[in-house]
Amino acid sequence: MWPELIRVELFGAERVLSSFGLFVAIGFMIGVWMATRLASKYGEDKVRDPQAVPDIAWWCLIGVIAGGRLAYVLVNLPYFLQNPLKIVAIWEGGLVMYGGLILAATLGAWKARQLGLRVSAALDWGLTGGFLGQAIGRIGCLMVGDDYGRPTDVAWALRVPDPLPQGSLFPGDLAGQLLHPTQPYMQLKALSLFLLGLWLLKNKRFHGQVAATLVGGYAILRFVIEYFRGDSNARGGIFKEGFGPGEVPQHEVELLLSSSQMISLVVLPLAVFAYWRLSKNRLAPTST
Repeated sequence: MWPELIRVELFGAERVLSSFGLFVAIGFMIGVWMATRLASKYGEDKVRDPQAVPDIAWWCLIGVIAGGRLAYVLVNLPYFLQNPLKIVAIWEGGLVMYGGLILAATLGAWKARQLGLRVSAALDWGLTGGFLGQAIGRIGCLMVGDDYGRPTDVAWALRVPDPLPQGSLFPGDLAGQLLHPTQPYMQLKALSLFLLGLWLLKNKRFHGQVAATLVGGYAILRFVIEYFRGDSNARGGIFKEGFGPGEVPQHEVELLLSSSQMISLVVLPLAVFAYWRLSKNRLAPTST
């Protein structure tokens, strides 16, 4: 892992370029590039305006950062009430992607409607490109030690560096231990959804089919991956002794159902309902 890429003095203060921020930025740019290509191939005529997708993408970026950070702050509200200045320190990691996904899709849909696009169709190619960007951004989580897994002895386990590099988000008492590589798990999740979206775009029968399928797939895969994570305090949820872990170290508490899993239980039936509802407006078959 390599949490900090550059540390320099700037304007009288020490500034850090983190690998987390770099890969999130790279992922965003590649996601926009892919969404633009998909829009030109599968989108409506209006979206062929070269400025349309970047306009939507900027609102999605605001949603990813603001929604992801807001969800993280809410899950860890006691800490941020004591450290309010840390709320804006997103370069240190700390984005709940469910919050980012929901707000990004909401703002992106709003902007697409403003541009006169069919929202369900725009979500099809937008979410597909977005999941490619997320797959790249997850590299940053691995580089800083965010969203780490629980201890394990599986053959593909990730060994935590010992000593920990400066800027690492791994707890000090996990140095040298073997953990589930949950960051690559989530990267593979996003990449799988991207590839599924590509296939569905070529074969979709109604607008919104791709988006509803990808959101449902995300809910299922995220629910499963949560069982392998070890950052229990950071995620929040229902713990064995109640609704909070107290003062127990993160990797020693027993989290029965995380906040993300609870959201998944709500999102999945909503995605199924949306799929059923949108399927009533099937596309006319194309002639060959």
